[in-house]
Parts: sequence; C-alpha cells; structure tokens
Amino acid sequence: MDADPETLAGFDPFAEQVIADPVPWYALMRQEQPVFRVPGAGFYLVTRYEDVVAAVRDTETFSNRFTSPGLALGRGSPAIQEELNAILACGYPRTPTLLTNDPPAHTRFRRLVSRAFTPRRVSSWTGAIDRLSDELIGAFAGRGSVELVAEFAVPLPIGVIADALGVPREMQPTFRKWTDDSTDLIGADVTDERRLDAARGLVEFQTYFAAELADRRRSPRDDFLTDLLQSGELDDTRPLDTPEMLSILHQLLVAGNETTTTLLAESMRLLVASPSDYGRVAADGDGSFTAAVVEEALRLCAPAQGMFRVVTRDTVLGGVELPAGATAILMYASANRDEAQWPDPDSFCPGRDGVRHHLSFGSGIHFCVGAALSRAEAQAALPRLCRALPDARLATDTLDYKPSFVLRGLRSLPLTFTPT
Repeated sequence: MDADPETLAGFDPFAEQVIADPVPWYALMRQEQPVFRVPGAGFYLVTRYEDVVAAVRDTETFSNRFTSPGLALGRGSPAIQEELNAILACGYPRTPTLLTNDPPAHTRFRRLVSRAFTPRRVSSWTGAIDRLSDELIGAFAGRGSVELVAEFAVPLPIGVIADALGVPREMQPTFRKWTDDSTDLIGADVTDERRLDAARGLVEFQTYFAAELADRRRSPRDDFLTDLLQSGELDDTRPLDTPEMLSILHQLLVAGNETTTTLLAESMRLLVASPSDYGRVAADGDGSFTAAVVEEALRLCAPAQGMFRVVTRDTVLGGVELPAGATAILMYASANRDEAQWPDPDSFCPGRDGVRHHLSFGSGIHFCVGAALSRAEAQAALPRLCRALPDARLATDTLDYKPSFVLRGLRSLPLTFTPT
C-alpha cells in the first residue's frame, strides 16, 4: 500500500501505513467517497465535517448504543467469544451509561455525572496539576534527554485522575495497564490472547473500584468517588448503582488518561517542529497563546480519531444509503481537516479562526464531560515543558504510533535538549 494513496481500493484501516499517517487517506475519502464502506469489513467511515455533524445531531438515527468496538469492527476470532463471556461474567454487568447510551437514559447519566465534574471540582485539581507537572519535569530537566510519553505524558494524567478519585498514586502502573486493556480493544488489531488478557483486566478494574466505592459509602471523602455516590441526592433522582458507576469510572479512566496523554505528546511534537511557537509558549504570561496551541493541536491530532454509531433505520448520509444495523464511525480526525471548514487545514496555525469548532471532544449531547480537565492539564504543562526544555528537538527520524486507527497516539516521543 502506497504511503500517498491514489486509490481507495483495498484500503485497510489496520494497515501499518494507515496507522502511521492516515491523513492522505482521509483526504482522498473526503474528495471521492466521503461516506466510505471499508472493503470486507462492513462498516462505514464518515469523513466530511458536515456529514459528521449531521450524524451527531441525529441521535435517533445514529445511535450510541453500540457494544464492544472490537466486535463492531469484526475483529477477533468468534471461537474465543465464549471464553471472553466466561471471564466477563466474573465481574459486574457492562452497563450502557455515557458513551454507549441515548436519551432519555443518557440524559440522566450525564446530569448526574456533571454534578461530580463541576467547575469548582475541576478548579480544585489545578494545584495538583501544577505540582505534579513540576515534579515530573524536575526528574529529567537536568539530564538533557527525555522520552516524553513514558516520563511525562503518561504519568501526569494518570496522577491527576488518581488524586481526583482519591486512590494512591502507587496505583499508577495498574491504572496504565487497565487503560491499555481498554484501548487495545478499540480500533486495534490484537491477538485473541490479548483480548482475553484485556477482559481479565476489566474484571480486575471492576473488583478494585467496587471495593473503593464500598469504602466511600462507609466513610465519605472529598473526592470524585464520593461525588458519584451522592450524585442522586440533590433532587431525589435514583442514585447510580454499582454497575453504572463502574461503567462511568471505566470511561473516565480511558478518556482521562489515554486522550490527554495523546494531547500532551502531539502538542509537544508540533511545537518542537515550530521553534517560534515553542518560544511563544515558553514566554506566555497569560496563557492565551498556549490555549490557542492546545486547540490547534486538538484539531490536528484528535486523540479519539472517531466515534462509533449504530444506524437504527435505513437512511442516507452524504448521498450514500446506509442500512439499518450498519456501523458508522464518525471520523473526527478527518472532519477536523476538512478543506470546506478550514483553509490550509493540514498546517499548524495556533489562533486560526473557528478552531474551537473542532470535533475532538465530540459535539452535542455527547460532548466530552472531561474536556475542561484535559485542557487544564495541557495548558498547565506546555509552558512548563517549553521553559524547562528550551531547545528541545526530536531524537528520532521515525515516530511510532499505537496500532489503533480509533485511539491513535504516539508510543514514544524521545527529545534532546540543553539541560537546565
């Protein structure tokens, strides 16, 4: 498969060349087949901005009630499904809540979770974000080199979410494993044994947090877990039960860790390639330019490349007939580079007009509930990194991405710099 495609025949979203650089493929789809049926896979990629927004707004036709993304994409051997089911049966039922639900049930869950994600609560984490950023940077600033993903972009969001949940920071490696267990099954081509191992990880996650929730029932604290437990008390709404809270915590763990890790790494990759912007971030007194950099990095490098929808009835989108029961993936990463929405869309231009219209946090009723926290982490971290690593440059000619076309992120980002 050519790195710069001239035809979509035989396109495979799991192919190494596509994972390495999907941009030219999505550009060709927008031009030729904006609602593209992936050969041999049975699902559709929606790549134009206007079509993605239309599907997001039509929640009755494009439902969020999908099950396992891996199953939706037809990956994995049917022979292991019975074994997977047996493993998952040892845990709590997988309950649709935020990401995998529609109104009116989704409305209730979002209202309750939003009470535990108030501006006051997010603001209360600012000090911890600053302190942890400084602590992590201090460990490598005097060394002259860093592998930024492992040494900063991973531990910062995991540390923040651990503090928010009121669990020990010593749990960070386990949190990372549980995050990997989830993301390896979303748009990735992994082995059957890896799927089984990931299922075991999900049960471990449920067991751990069920015990933590039981502890908060006995002894409430000022943390996110207690907020969840108390979320239904203000208007006599039925409180969330344990499977529902575990579902929400699982989604927040993945969204709060993996996506922010990708945002931090990709923001630094873009800044290192643009020394003038790098210098402006380092000297940014009021944070306004850093905020513009974060939004442009989100637009260019959507941490969640796309989101699943199940078509509930025969419909037409972008001139293409979609049958009831079909799986459509709304490709935010492609929509964010739509030439009809932004001029020169592949260029890194912090402060460009309309950048906040990007879809990297979703849109409409499913707009990411943790968006404010992710932005806060990036806006706090980037100026600190640019000041501490004043002349950072890539220490490799080849960038390696995880094997997922949905949750696409750098495996590593080695940098060298003059020690400070």
